[in-house]
Formats: sequence, C-alpha cells, structure tokens
Amino acid sequence: MDKSGFIKLINKGNAWSFILLFIRHPLNLVPTFLATYETVKISDEYYDKKHHKNNVTNAFRHALWNILIAKKCSKWRGNTRKAIRFAQKVTDWHEKFSPNEPLEREMDSHNNHVGRKIFIQNDERTTQQFVDVLLEKVEEAKMVYSVDDIKKYNNDLVFIEKLED
Repeated sequence: MDKSGFIKLINKGNAWSFILLFIRHPLNLVPTFLATYETVKISDEYYDKKHHKNNVTNAFRHALWNILIAKKCSKWRGNTRKAIRFAQKVTDWHEKFSPNEPLEREMDSHNNHVGRKIFIQNDERTTQQFVDVLLEKVEEAKMVYSVDDIKKYNNDLVFIEKLED
C-alpha cells in the first residue's frame, strides 16, 4: 500500500481504531511508518506499480511489509516476540478495514503471515537478505481460486491474478 492509500484508509472513519492501536503501542508508530515507506519503495524498485494488483508482486509486498514492521519494531523495542505480535495486529487492522473482497482479504492475510514466519526463522537477516528470500518465494508462489485453496499452501506466497506485463 502506498502512503496515499494508507491515509485514505484511515480517513474512512477508521481513524479512532487506528489511533487507539498506536496509543496502546506508541513506540511502534515511527517504525511502522518507516517499514511501510520502505516496503513500498522496495516493491516499486522491483515491480514498479504492479504490486498494487492482486498478483504475485502484491504477495511479495505484503510479506515484506510484515517482515519490516517486525524487524523495525523489534529493533526499537528490543523485543522480537512483541514486535511480531504487533506486526500481526497492525496488518490485521489494515485487512479488516480495507475494501477488499473476501478472497483478496484472505490472500493478503495469508501473505502477511508468511512474511512473519520468514522473519521468525531468522530475525537477524538484513533487509536485502529478506528481499532475496522473498524473491525466491515469488518464483514458487501459488495461484489460488478460493479461500480453501489458500489453506493448502501454509508456507508459500499466494496470489489470485496473473501478472500482466
């Protein structure tokens, strides 16, 4: 999600729940915004604007977003477990209030989860090392057609639209 999309989402009457989330977790505000900015920047570098569709590049972006939120919050707070839980909270909030269809929402939530799992496997990796892992995952990503399909691919990135050139 780009910065303007994030701001539009907040302006849709969800501002209070967003504010409350960061009132409860004030130390995570700056690292979350930095992670969001860096995620979009990296996704743009690799995929231009294609990652705003429901294709494999979107799966990359969602997984990277969760990795970077967890990584940056962990660095600021010094507690990896809490950072991972917060990454889930903030991205679950995002999915709850996004105007997505159920399959899109499940796809995004799944890819968010895959990103957190990758972070848990080795939280000491550099951002570029995480990007490299995700680029490999993109090559193995699975196209899905239903929510039940998503459940078959616990550790894989999933997408619902073919990548258009």
